[in-house]
Amino acid sequence: MTRKIITYKDDDSAVLFNSSEKIAVFNANFQREIEELKEFFLSLEDALGLAAPQVGIKKAICVVRLKKGVEVLCNPEIITQSQEKETMEEGCLSFPNIFLQISRAKKIEVIYQNKLGKKKKFQAEGLEARVLQHEIDHLNGVVFVDKEK
Repeated sequence: MTRKIITYKDDDSAVLFNSSEKIAVFNANFQREIEELKEFFLSLEDALGLAAPQVGIKKAICVVRLKKGVEVLCNPEIITQSQEKETMEEGCLSFPNIFLQISRAKKIEVIYQNKLGKKKKFQAEGLEARVLQHEIDHLNGVVFVDKEK
C-alpha cells in the first residue's frame, strides 16, 4: 500500500488531532504494518521521526531515528522528564514549511513496547528527547503548533 504524509490542510487531517489506539495484538499482520511504516519512514529525506497517524494509521506507533539506529516504538509513554527545558526550532512533516520555537524537556525517560510486544525503557536527552516528545505528542493528538512558546 502506498502511503503519504497527511497534512493539516488535508480532508482526512482529523487523524492528526485525535489520540491513537493502543496496540494490544502483535500478530503477523501487525508486523507487516510495522515494516511498511518503517520502510516509508526510511524513504523520507531528513525525517527524524514519524508517528503512525501522520500516514493515516490510528495506532500508537512511532518510528524515530536515534543514535543507535532506527527504532519502532509501540505504545510509548514518557514516565519522567527533567524540569530543565530547552527551546529550539521545530518543524513537522504534517505542517510543511512551518517552523516554530518550541520549549521541551531536555531529558526524558520513555517506556514502550518493541514491534514484538516486549517492554522496554530508555532515557534520552537533547535532540533525541525532543524528537520522542514530538512523536509521542502526535500519538496523543497534540501537534507542535499547539505548543508554541
